[in-house]
Amino acid sequence: MTTRNHRQNATPLSRGAPRSSRFAAFALSLAALQGAALAQFNNQWVEFVKDNSHLGPSPTAISNMTTSLPGDTAGSEFLGIETDFAVGDLNQDGWDDLVVVRKQPFTSTGRRTNMLLMNEKGILVDRTAQYASSSDIPGDQGFLALTNDRDAVIVDVDLDGWLDVVTATTLSDGLPKSIGHPRVYMNRGKDLSGNWLGLFHQDARIPQLYQYITGNPENPRFCAVAAGDVTGDGYPDLYFGDYDSGGAGGPAEPTDKDLNDRLLINRGAIQPGYFVDESQLRMTATMLASAFSMAAEIVDLNLDGTLDIVKDTALQSPQYVAVAYNNPANEGFFNIFDDTDNGSSSPYHIAVGDLNNDGRPDIITSDDGLDRYRFNLATDPLGRVQFSGGSGGNTYEFLTGGDDGFASENFIADLDGDGWKDTLHCDVDVDIPGYSRRLHIYHNLGGAPGSQITLRHERQTSGSGGWLGAKGLYEGDLTGTHDLGILDLDNDNDLDLLISRGAGTNVWINQTDPVTCAQDLGYQGPGSATLSVCGQPLWTGNSATFLLQNAKPSAPAWIFVSLFANPAPFVGGMLVPLPLVIPPVVLFTDPAGQMVFPVAGGSGPIDVVLQIAVVDASQPQGAALSNAVKISFYP
Repeated sequence: MTTRNHRQNATPLSRGAPRSSRFAAFALSLAALQGAALAQFNNQWVEFVKDNSHLGPSPTAISNMTTSLPGDTAGSEFLGIETDFAVGDLNQDGWDDLVVVRKQPFTSTGRRTNMLLMNEKGILVDRTAQYASSSDIPGDQGFLALTNDRDAVIVDVDLDGWLDVVTATTLSDGLPKSIGHPRVYMNRGKDLSGNWLGLFHQDARIPQLYQYITGNPENPRFCAVAAGDVTGDGYPDLYFGDYDSGGAGGPAEPTDKDLNDRLLINRGAIQPGYFVDESQLRMTATMLASAFSMAAEIVDLNLDGTLDIVKDTALQSPQYVAVAYNNPANEGFFNIFDDTDNGSSSPYHIAVGDLNNDGRPDIITSDDGLDRYRFNLATDPLGRVQFSGGSGGNTYEFLTGGDDGFASENFIADLDGDGWKDTLHCDVDVDIPGYSRRLHIYHNLGGAPGSQITLRHERQTSGSGGWLGAKGLYEGDLTGTHDLGILDLDNDNDLDLLISRGAGTNVWINQTDPVTCAQDLGYQGPGSATLSVCGQPLWTGNSATFLLQNAKPSAPAWIFVSLFANPAPFVGGMLVPLPLVIPPVVLFTDPAGQMVFPVAGGSGPIDVVLQIAVVDASQPQGAALSNAVKISFYP
């Protein structure tokens, strides 16, 4: 079996260490044991329920371990469909859609078609043929063309207000440039009747890439793509992470064919959404070198106002999580390169996000050994971020057991809606076959903003058979996970999961269902009557509660409804003339001075303002006035 070039993740205290050092190590170990003993099992911090009624295609139509096509790499361990997801509202209907790029699993040359799953009021429907099968290359069928795609990003490349799709392709030697290079699918927006026109592949938006040494045109081996405006002109640029390690698929890529990472610059106002290769002009050879770069992010890591590039490269040298820092004095050109962990671990994927709510982006790392997270503490005089946990970083807390080895795709997302972002680590290696490990979900316990908070793997019991990570998810639901779609599938303001495994892709609905309230616009008084509308976002099938309280008991009340484009009906106790959506509705408060009834979602999109006038002879003009609230209705 092939194994990775794996470094040790910790160095034991040497026998000759000073007594004080040995005592400190003992004290830290004791504290860790006490913390684990105090932690409780069955912390039901978030719950998911499997519900494939939200999924149009069958689970195995998206991912599986059985599909075989001519040209596949030989061997049963390579059968199937590997996936990578990208989430975004492509048709601007207010529902998150899903792009699924696919290939033969592991380091292989086998190609697969991609999928476009449109979110149609909470159901992911396969609309690939209808909306994503067009191309400017004769005979090319867009998403339905066989490609070896490993990653994708959804981003508005031409700033026309519509999200486009960019893919990262790999291992396509000898194939046409339109198949072997990254592909850009332009969003065509809507026609005059309001019908969405779908995605259109345009080959010329990505330039032909050339090998630096030979000058020959070559297809890349990209494993990652990130988007962000590194030049400061407002237009998003693209960074692609490359690999040349042979991995499970055979020998390493020859030096004279290796493209290394590439930075493609958006031509901006000159030619929006078209890209040119300016990698060597803006970055050093060290910055662009990768052995197996499976993840990259474009983010302002040091908070200097320019976007930096964070990447992970693994397997062989170079092997690190590193940052190429954008030069604020010459934006778009990178002048500092920093290995963030000094080669102390074996990283295999990264994600960037604020874990401790201090406004500074932190980094999580999947690792061949122990997965880690590192807090962004400060910036040194050179502009480099200083991270927590020494060179190795912080490790996750387990109530029992521990990390089970290789991990892959990882994510930062607030699953329980408590304002603290949690983390998720998939397990299927993109390089070496195997489905024996499982997805891990870690709960952010929160704390003081800026503190080094704990991320814990919750579980139901210390034994086998209970839920793992989050209530409702069991061992058999988590094994062999390629990727996750993290999206608000049912539009109830919490994050649901699409878990893509070798055994199939399933929908898991978040049960948090947070209550949200309509925006309070103020203007209350005279009197003490207060109005709120709280519940689910008002999509079709959802509802909220209208509540007027602290008003005069058993009194007539007028409900005024106006368009949000106008001011609230009452300002300073005076009725402001304005067009009303409907005539005032007259109802009565109850003996407690309240009025309560349900508000049904749908009939949108439209924003309206509600305000109440309650008959009250003790008030000026004989009425008490509530505050105004803005309510958004959706389709």
